[in-house]
Amino acid sequence: MAAARPAIVGGFVLGGLAIAVAAILFFGGSRLLEPTAHAVIFFEGSVAGLDIGAPVTFRGVRVGSVKRVALELSASGRARIPVTIELLPDRVTMDVAQGEKVSLERLVASGLRAQLNLQSFVTGQLQVDLDIRPGTPAVQVAADTGGLPQIPSLPSDLERLRMRLAELPLPDLIQNAGRFLATAERLAEHIDAALGPLLEKTGLALDTATRTLNTTDQAVAQVQSDASRSLQGLDALTADARVQLDDRSADLRRILQTTDRATRHAEAVLASLDGLTGPRAQFRDDLQAAARDLAASAGSLRGFARALERDPSVLLRGTRAP
Repeated sequence: MAAARPAIVGGFVLGGLAIAVAAILFFGGSRLLEPTAHAVIFFEGSVAGLDIGAPVTFRGVRVGSVKRVALELSASGRARIPVTIELLPDRVTMDVAQGEKVSLERLVASGLRAQLNLQSFVTGQLQVDLDIRPGTPAVQVAADTGGLPQIPSLPSDLERLRMRLAELPLPDLIQNAGRFLATAERLAEHIDAALGPLLEKTGLALDTATRTLNTTDQAVAQVQSDASRSLQGLDALTADARVQLDDRSADLRRILQTTDRATRHAEAVLASLDGLTGPRAQFRDDLQAAARDLAASAGSLRGFARALERDPSVLLRGTRAP
């Protein structure tokens, strides 16, 4: 029994090692067979939230992870933070000619840059984002990197915001804000002082408006009552007129008949006068003949009168016919 115990212990140890190797191969063992490349990135700002194993992405595609975060201090007190990353080239397909190899240095020359960004606003954890940004400065830190290629870094969005805030004239802004608050306080005091009389005047105006509305309501009620009485009187007058018209309808009909007969008689008289005075009427010819006879008689009388003036004895002896 004593001799069998070491064999049992050894079996358990070998079984544990086998399980550990199997677990490594199962959960992340494929990484052991993948080709990897390392590079270093120097950051001057804070890397709080950047942990070992943080993802390295290229426009959202994970291409590696963070392997080491260190700190380098110079004699002048300048601090640099080298971050070593592990890249998985097999996850990136290069569109190049057959047989041509693209080195990390060539990608850096083409504009490959690194930048810290937030993984989550809740946890505050950071990640390293890679991108091709031609035209941006490629500052290489002159330091011993152990033969690892460098990827130039760009300030993060938060770092740029911090630098812009640092460039702001905060004392002037604070002074201006203080003056603004003092002005706002004086304005509030002035409003408080003027608000009481204004509210009082508003209350008086409301009371006056209420009394005016009450008076208007009474006047409207009175007008409605007067209008109702006037309408009733008008209805009575209309009814009385209708009754009187009904009573006088026979007289009106007789008057209209008499008027009609008189009108017809007048029209007959006018027609008769028109017949007498027409250009071919007999009465007109008779009048004209009578007028001619009267003219001849008048001529004879004038001749006799002239003869009498010349010889008065004509009355005694008469005139001889010519």
